[in-house]
Amino acid sequence: MLVLLLAASAIITMVLANRKHVQQEVKLARMQADYQKELRIVENEVQEQVLTNVARELHDNIGQLLTLIRLQLEQEKLDNVVLTEKLQPVDDTLNDTIDEVRALSHSLNTEYIETKGLAYAIDKEIKRVSKLKKLKVDWEYDSMNDDLDKGRKVILFRIFQELLNNALKHAAAKNISVTLKISEGFYLRIEDDGVGFDMTEILNGDGSGLQNIQKRALLAGTELDMKSTKGKGSIFTLTEK
Repeated sequence: MLVLLLAASAIITMVLANRKHVQQEVKLARMQADYQKELRIVENEVQEQVLTNVARELHDNIGQLLTLIRLQLEQEKLDNVVLTEKLQPVDDTLNDTIDEVRALSHSLNTEYIETKGLAYAIDKEIKRVSKLKKLKVDWEYDSMNDDLDKGRKVILFRIFQELLNNALKHAAAKNISVTLKISEGFYLRIEDDGVGFDMTEILNGDGSGLQNIQKRALLAGTELDMKSTKGKGSIFTLTEK
């Protein structure tokens, strides 16, 4: 009986010790996950502050210099009427440049995105990229108004920007379809007809850029689903987690 009691006591002690060890590991894992989340939040805030500063410089300094050049050009056209026709192409290019700088400034400015909303920001970015005449964008949305908090708006917009940029520069896409639904749960779908990529390589760790996008998607309370085949384009879908 004594031996059985000792054995039972030893087993109970081992079970309790193992349970405590497991609980400690779970607690440590949660602390590590919380730390990583906080770290990504801080990194994102620092990045957004840098982008906002660049946006202000573009708008306040570069924009003003371009406007000054335009005024000087207009004065030159008034003083030398014979040069009006020759200077008109320069004037047109300058106007386009001013518009592009303004649009780029808005797309980089966190405060602008937070104020105007996600759909508005995406709409402006699509119009800006469409002016490059390198791809055709089919854009559909169900509402311009959203109740997303400011942090989520910015993160989701940056994800969209990066995916759009990838489709333009890396995928060499000619057509892209963008669908945003925010009236009944969040849904953002971006499909392109570019060169595509090997999903196995991404899952095995060769696509750090897309993996970072996945982490940022989770930070925004969404999940990123990726579908792609080499030579057949890609589909990225962000949905409410």
